[in-house]
Amino acid sequence: MLVMKFGGASVKNADAVRNVGYIIRQFADQPLIVVISAMDKTTNQLEKLARWARDCDETEAWAQFSRIREFHYEIVYSLGLGEMPGLKAQLEGYFQEIERIIRGLLLLGEFPSRTYDRIVSYGEMLSTAIVCHHLQQADVAAHFLDVRDIIKTDTTYTQARVIWSQTEANIKERVLPLLEKHGILITQGFIASSMEGKITTLGREGSDYTASIFAHCLEASRLIVWKDVKGVLNADPRRNPGALKHDHLTYEQAVEMTFYGATVIHPKTIKPLYARQIPLEVKCFLDLNESGTRIAAFDPQVSTGHLTSTIVKEGQVLLRISSRDFSFMKTSLVSEVFRWVSHAGAQVNLVQTTAISLNLCLDFHPDAIRELESLLMDQFHVEVEKDLVLTTYLNRGTGDLDLAENAAMVQQIEDKLFVLQRGN
Repeated sequence: MLVMKFGGASVKNADAVRNVGYIIRQFADQPLIVVISAMDKTTNQLEKLARWARDCDETEAWAQFSRIREFHYEIVYSLGLGEMPGLKAQLEGYFQEIERIIRGLLLLGEFPSRTYDRIVSYGEMLSTAIVCHHLQQADVAAHFLDVRDIIKTDTTYTQARVIWSQTEANIKERVLPLLEKHGILITQGFIASSMEGKITTLGREGSDYTASIFAHCLEASRLIVWKDVKGVLNADPRRNPGALKHDHLTYEQAVEMTFYGATVIHPKTIKPLYARQIPLEVKCFLDLNESGTRIAAFDPQVSTGHLTSTIVKEGQVLLRISSRDFSFMKTSLVSEVFRWVSHAGAQVNLVQTTAISLNLCLDFHPDAIRELESLLMDQFHVEVEKDLVLTTYLNRGTGDLDLAENAAMVQQIEDKLFVLQRGN
């Protein structure tokens, strides 16, 4: 059994959908779960639509709605699917639901997180409906699966946590029989629902995570994530055109890369696969002959992660924290700081201590940073520096600290070098 995931770039237009159909047919000799993201930048376009509606800009809101609708129907007609009544009815049902949400936002003038999850979910519903009908037209026995009936979460909207016991039971009791009957299931990434049936999302770019959930629960032979790059590269090719591909990585190496900001794989993807030792392959949908990158358990016969990886993470904040009475930054004070960090929901990427201070590099989430600063101010002196960039070098040799002379923070831990500096 195989699980595959295709991102938005792989279904951005009719030719791309045809290519996805071709790839799926190459693997159609085995049970197959296919997870599809929203087409191109549809999630972003739905976000814009909702914000215009929230701001009561009715003209822009309905113009944006029309653009989204026309974009998807252009792909439908380019694929020759315009005469399939089942597809038209399915798409029109989704667009009517989006309309109702927009009318509600125009009346309320608010955009709560639960409504965000509802409206952005339709990007995936639209794309999977189109891909599934394209495959059926090509005589592929594909079956549409609504993931909202299968993956169950809590109601932490926009970052919902999976209820694994119920999700695994649903997959084994409902998905396995469908696989046995149809062979290929087309489903959505990123979205889910609560136990009460409220639509939730797993975090932006969370389709990789969805695929790993299915792979884990079905004990798949492997998970293939299809990208527009030739595998996991040792740098962002937009910043470094000479970036090289990792042929093999261990789970541990992949987790480190995603934690420090590598975007080719969603950070939550690896853990479910590691738990059942399921390999992950990152392959290029533009070149099926490219070997890609294989992520698996450590194998002494395989050379893994030998390249130095350079990972750049923008939008960082440096908090310089020191006690007001010049006390040493001992364990009890550090513990107090991290208690408030957890309370504020801030994400710490780098920590540096001195005798009387504690420096924290965090992701810039304005509400979390403001709350954390407020919580700390009574007991500590706090300085905040924004608009920083964290560059992480993995598998780097010792030395070479001269490149960061003007950095706000530098740390070297074994083969890892961290440099925090002002953005360009």
